[in-house]
Amino acid sequence: MFLTLNLGIYWAMTRRQILLALLPPLFFGTGFTIAKPAVGHFPPLFMMLMVYGGIAVVLGLTHRERLRTPVLSILAISAFAVTIQGALLFWALRSAAMPATAANLILQIQIPFAVLLDWLIMKEPLDARKVLGTAIAVLGVAIVIGLPEQAPGLVPTAMIIVSAFSWSLGQVLARRLGRDSGVGLLKANAFGSVPQLALATALIEHGQWQSLATADALQWGALAFVGVVGFYLAYMCWFTLLKQCRLDEAGPFLLLMPAVGIVTAALVLGESVSLAQLLGGGVILFGLAIVSGLGLPRLRPA
Repeated sequence: MFLTLNLGIYWAMTRRQILLALLPPLFFGTGFTIAKPAVGHFPPLFMMLMVYGGIAVVLGLTHRERLRTPVLSILAISAFAVTIQGALLFWALRSAAMPATAANLILQIQIPFAVLLDWLIMKEPLDARKVLGTAIAVLGVAIVIGLPEQAPGLVPTAMIIVSAFSWSLGQVLARRLGRDSGVGLLKANAFGSVPQLALATALIEHGQWQSLATADALQWGALAFVGVVGFYLAYMCWFTLLKQCRLDEAGPFLLLMPAVGIVTAALVLGESVSLAQLLGGGVILFGLAIVSGLGLPRLRPA
C-alpha cells in the first residue's frame, strides 16, 4: 500500500526532481526548529532583515542575470512569502506557549492552503478529494492544539495558521507572476523584502542593536544556520523545484518537514514529543496525502 501511495508522484516527476524535492523539507525542518533559540534573542523582523539582507548581497554579487519579474510583482510575492509570513511565524515561534514541535505540525496547513489557492488563482482542478483532505488536515491541527496537557497558545497558533496562508499565497503568486529561474526568484524575494523588513522592524520592534551587542556564540551560530540552511539553501531548492513542477507535485514532499523538525527539536532543543502530537501529526499527514493526490498514478505527458 505504501508503494502504491507513492507511485503517482514518482511517475509524474523525474529522478532528479525527486532528489531535489527531498532537500527543501530537510532544510526547512532543521532551519525552522533551530530558529527558536535565534528568534528568542533577535527581534523576528530584524532577524529576517539580516537573513535576507545577506542573501541579497550574496546573490547580487554571484547572480548577475537581470531580473525579469516586474517590480510590482516582486513586491507582492515578497510581501506574502517573506515579510507577512515570516513576521507572524517567528513572532509565534518566539512565544513560550508554542513548542517548535507543535509549530512544525500546525504549519503544515500551508499545503491544503496552497492547493486551494492554486485552484482559485492558477485554475488547477479541485475536486471532492482535495476538499476532504483539507478537512482532515484541519482536524489534525485541532488535535495538536486541543489534546496536549499543555496546549499551544491560541494566539501563536492563529498567527502560524495565517502565516501558512500568506506563505501559500506567496508561492502561488510566484508561479503566476514570476518570470525568473529558481535562483532569480530567490534573489527577487530578497531584493523585494529587504526594504519591507527594514521599514517594519523600524516601526514595530525595538532592541535591535542591543540584540547584536549581547548575542553569544550559540545565538550567532543559530542565526547563521537559519540563514544559510533554513532560508538560502531551502529556498534555492524550493524555487528551482517550483519552476519545474506543479504545487500538487512538489507539495507532498514538504510532508517530511514535521518529521525532520520533531527529530531536530528532540535532539537539539530537548523537547519531548507527546502522544497528541504524534496522533495529530499522523492525521495532518493523512489529510495532506489525500489533498496532494498520493496514490493516484499520473503519467507526465511525453
